[in-house]
Amino acid sequence: MFKLFWSFILIISLSCASAQGSETTVDLNENTVIYHGKLSPSANEKLLSILKNGKSKVEWLSITSEGGEINHGMDLGNIVHDYDLKLEVNDYCLSSCANYVFSAANHHRISNHAVIGFHGGTTGMEKEITSFIDALPEDERESTKQNLEKYMRSAVIRERNFFEKIGVDQQITTLGQSPEYKDFVEKEDFIGWYYSLEGLATLGVSNIDVVNPPWSYQHLSEKTKFFKVRVGGI
Repeated sequence: MFKLFWSFILIISLSCASAQGSETTVDLNENTVIYHGKLSPSANEKLLSILKNGKSKVEWLSITSEGGEINHGMDLGNIVHDYDLKLEVNDYCLSSCANYVFSAANHHRISNHAVIGFHGGTTGMEKEITSFIDALPEDERESTKQNLEKYMRSAVIRERNFFEKIGVDQQITTLGQSPEYKDFVEKEDFIGWYYSLEGLATLGVSNIDVVNPPWSYQHLSEKTKFFKVRVGGI
């Protein structure tokens, strides 16, 4: 039950409750905005305010984020795309950060140990939603089902339009859920997947410069691991 809930909550938020942990910070340093923490509407609005009202042009968004609710990810991805921000990842960009923010940038700079960890988006979620609802107390199932179905209908349409806009293959959010990776998906210490630089380029995410190459994937911890997904044999 816990694993199912954690897998599900990485993709969508089931309530408006504030996230536990430190508040997300968004700070301007010369031509770079440093965004650290969970993706959130207030953090996205602060970034937008800096872009609109700043005295000097912002060129880079340097982000360290575990992700967040999918719409917050697409909101930030749209900002990155619309303002043509270059994206820097020194440590990690996970889940919605990878799905929507990293994918939306036209130019990237990453450290040689940065983790770009993807996790399923809106498509292919029917089975997880059904399993999640079935595990709830009976008196909560119907209302939860209606709320989730409404949420997902809107999110599915928005995600499809988002990837069409940024010119990236939407499968970037689902390839790790393919049957061939079932053994990895079912292991509790794997929470998502990553691609090689060549694989990312095949999916439409290119122009990635590595500081002090080569780029070498490293697990964030023994319980925070991502498995590699091949794209067209790469």
